[in-house]
Amino acid sequence: MAEIKKIDYSNQFRIQIPSHPRYVTVARNFVYNLARESGFSLYDAADLKLAVGECLLNVIKHAYLGKTNYPIFLEVTVLENRIEVRIRDFGVQKNISEIRGYDPGDYREEGIGLYLVRKLTDHFYIDQSGKGNRLILTKMK
Repeated sequence: MAEIKKIDYSNQFRIQIPSHPRYVTVARNFVYNLARESGFSLYDAADLKLAVGECLLNVIKHAYLGKTNYPIFLEVTVLENRIEVRIRDFGVQKNISEIRGYDPGDYREEGIGLYLVRKLTDHFYIDQSGKGNRLILTKMK
C-alpha cells in the first residue's frame, strides 16, 4: 500500500480578505509581520509588503473590475531560506501578453506596479491554468 504523504502545516498561513481596498493594508501587514518574525530584514520585509500590496490592488482593479464584494485568498509559506506568497482570485483573466510591467523610463499612467513587483521579489509568476488568477511571489532571505 502506498504511503500517505503528510503535509506540514506548521509553516503555512492563510487568510481571506474582501476585494475592497481598505483591507489591502491588513493583508500587507500580515505578510510583513510574518516575514519579520521569520528573520527577514526590515528592507526585505518592506519590499515584500509593497509587492503584495501592488498585487492585491491589481486583483481588485483588473480581475474583479473594482467590485468590492469578492474574495481574495492569501497563502503564505515560510521556509528556511525564503517566503512564498500565493494570491488567488476568481476574477477575470487578462491575456498574459497584455500583462507586463513597463520600464519606468517609459512614462505611463499605469503599468509600473508589475515592474516594481518583479524588482522587489526574487520570483514572480502568474498562473491562469484554472478559473481566475494565481499570483506567486517568492522572496529569498
